[in-house]
Amino acid sequence: MIKGQIESRALPRALRHAIDRHRMQAETDLIRTHQMEFKDEFLSHVSHELRSPLTAVRQFVSILLDGLAGELNPEQRQYLEIVLRNVKQLHSMINDLFEVSGVQAGKLRIDLQCTSVADAIAYTVNTLQGAAAAKGIIMLPSDIERNLPSVYADPARVRQILIILVDNAIKFTPQNGTVKIRARICEEQPDFLLLEVSDSGCGIDPNLTERIFERLFQASDPALADHNGLGLGLFICKDLVTRQGGQIWAHSEPGKGSVFSVTFPMFSLPKLLAPVFSEERQTEGPVTLVVTEIGSQTGWLSNEVRADQCRGIREILRGCLYSNLDVLLPKMDSAGPLERFFIVAITDGIGGEAICARIRKQLDSSEPLRQAGLTHSTYYRSLEVIKEDATEPKEGFLERVAVDIQELMNEEALSKQVGSG
Repeated sequence: MIKGQIESRALPRALRHAIDRHRMQAETDLIRTHQMEFKDEFLSHVSHELRSPLTAVRQFVSILLDGLAGELNPEQRQYLEIVLRNVKQLHSMINDLFEVSGVQAGKLRIDLQCTSVADAIAYTVNTLQGAAAAKGIIMLPSDIERNLPSVYADPARVRQILIILVDNAIKFTPQNGTVKIRARICEEQPDFLLLEVSDSGCGIDPNLTERIFERLFQASDPALADHNGLGLGLFICKDLVTRQGGQIWAHSEPGKGSVFSVTFPMFSLPKLLAPVFSEERQTEGPVTLVVTEIGSQTGWLSNEVRADQCRGIREILRGCLYSNLDVLLPKMDSAGPLERFFIVAITDGIGGEAICARIRKQLDSSEPLRQAGLTHSTYYRSLEVIKEDATEPKEGFLERVAVDIQELMNEEALSKQVGSG
């Protein structure tokens, strides 16, 4: 409406039209939301139902290719290899759909712990070396600094992120190209570790380097048209990286390859201890390390089952602590016959024994532990009182406390190794 030309009848009509348009837009947005929710639920259900029969198909094709059901002639082997490749492709798509449904529902589990990036890189190279060799691609885990610091991340998710990025790099790199993995401390953010996956492939339009992380986005470049996929891998990557406190971005020029960069926060025991040594609290009190050890009478069934059982145990331990006085440390040692859980408590020996008693009671009454045939033992060790110098910065004091606690944990691990030896 133009100022100065408003008529008494035109104003109410314009207002009614505006209200109608607003209502229609709201209804349209609601319909779209319901459609997206229905689509997510449908995809989640379909992907879940397809996994079992697809696994059976893959197993029987593998049996045939291994010659366990009789010898194959070259033509039969060729056809079965084509079937297996397509089954693997479909299995990868279904896994992506299943993963995305978890992202949308907020059900993805992240188990932050002290994680070795070097181990994750070695795992990725070993997993994808065959796919790279099939295309004549040289895969180089280069420029990895010695004594690379650990990161505070989920080791399974770090491997998953690297697998997605390296697999994409191999797909979009031509014959006899190269794929490189680099890892070093981030110069701009010294508290973060920087991972880079680069390739000598076709590259990405610079205008698309942000959009490629969108859900279901696929580049329209004809050079990429022959690569099957759902456009979910990088979307999953970004969600996993963000949930672990890092960032992910891409840099590329068409025809000159691409570089995908990921940052993860470095593991810092002093930072984990900081909340229980706050400025408001007297910091020269006693410190006690509570140790819970979990073993299996029959042996751990698998790494996945072991991880699930450990998550349940951590929940039990959290329920036995005072949030402002105790901290349950993340997993910090390599896998062995025992799973160890460490709790740092601002208390003396009497308080340490009280925490141990609460933990023993809860673990004794845990039906899942009993059914899994798990054993448990909980005890404590007290540290020498660490006095804080009035002229010392807080960071220095926390560093000294962390060193003492780390030494005590190392002693515990070493004593168990000697005992078992």
